[in-house]
Amino acid sequence: MTTTLSSISTSPLPWPNQRELPETTRPLPAGTTVISADSHWLETGEFVDRMPAHYRDRAPRGVFNERGFHMEIDGESTDNKAMPSEMIEGRAGMWDAGVRVEEITREGVDQEILFPQRMLGVIRNQDFDYIQACMDAYNEMLADFCAEQPERLHGLALLNYWDPERTEDELQKIAALGFKGVLMPSLPPPHSKVYYNARALEPMWRAIGESGLPLSFHVGETFDARGQGGLATTIVVAFQPFRRLFALLTFAGIFERNPGLKVVFTEGGIAWVPSALFDCDKVYASFESEMTPKLAKPPSHYWFENCYATFIEDPSGLRQLDLIGVDNVMWGSDYPHPESAVGYTQQSLWDVFDATDSIEDAQKIVGGNAQKLWGLS
Repeated sequence: MTTTLSSISTSPLPWPNQRELPETTRPLPAGTTVISADSHWLETGEFVDRMPAHYRDRAPRGVFNERGFHMEIDGESTDNKAMPSEMIEGRAGMWDAGVRVEEITREGVDQEILFPQRMLGVIRNQDFDYIQACMDAYNEMLADFCAEQPERLHGLALLNYWDPERTEDELQKIAALGFKGVLMPSLPPPHSKVYYNARALEPMWRAIGESGLPLSFHVGETFDARGQGGLATTIVVAFQPFRRLFALLTFAGIFERNPGLKVVFTEGGIAWVPSALFDCDKVYASFESEMTPKLAKPPSHYWFENCYATFIEDPSGLRQLDLIGVDNVMWGSDYPHPESAVGYTQQSLWDVFDATDSIEDAQKIVGGNAQKLWGLS
């Protein structure tokens, strides 16, 4: 029987802050550019001075202590009690751009797309004006961080997802800060009463599609590790939120009406895609008379035209690239999480080269597709 485990996941791994970064002993083929389409940074900067005066007493506050980094947003802790901060956020490259570039260079990574570590927790707040102020401060902070290494680090700005009348202006602000992409929550919290398939949000989708900025969604926005096996169960379930989201965006006609919209489903792996496409196409064919709106083409068409998915290591998915599309897949290290490739990046990259039919296909997956999508040099 063929194992489903990659060359990395065959034994317990050290926590990220304890991993060594070995020298590269097997160089990748000439002409390979490696871009992590999924990496994280830690928002350790001061929010207070970037917030409007009337929100400064509620500004997100972070501090390092003996247990690592502690952060509160509007008085609510964003700490994960199941995993101490020093274990999962202990690499200095999370908040020091110089150290980070040294580390990714040693790992053979040329550029990174950066996601937040803590700030997606702001979506749980019920004050939308406050959320917007936090997002604005975060985006400025991330832009400053990336500006320290502009050829290597590329952040994704947090985008307002609840007020479609503001989307165009927000996108202009984001582009002016130099961002090449945006991020929204995969599932808006229930209290927001925001539904991505609502007609009222059509101006938002249109503005994003016309902006040329790819839209990313990321796993793991909520975390509940209560009870026996709660931590592991939550993590496994968190890796699979995108079947529903892809179906929603497709069947609602959002991709069809906005052909310029490019969506990245981040860190959910790629093995989910073939079964999701089959099921969506089957439903499309079986219930065609009841479809609202009517789609001009099967759902799988919109996957290949509009969508991408990222993975860290996904041997099952790599064996199904003919069903997923080599042009729709991107590798990401997930620096510096426990499930990340940190310390094993070269193995993770070679798994891609060993699984693909050609060097050219592998080069697309480990960097070329990201380079094209986000317009990187």
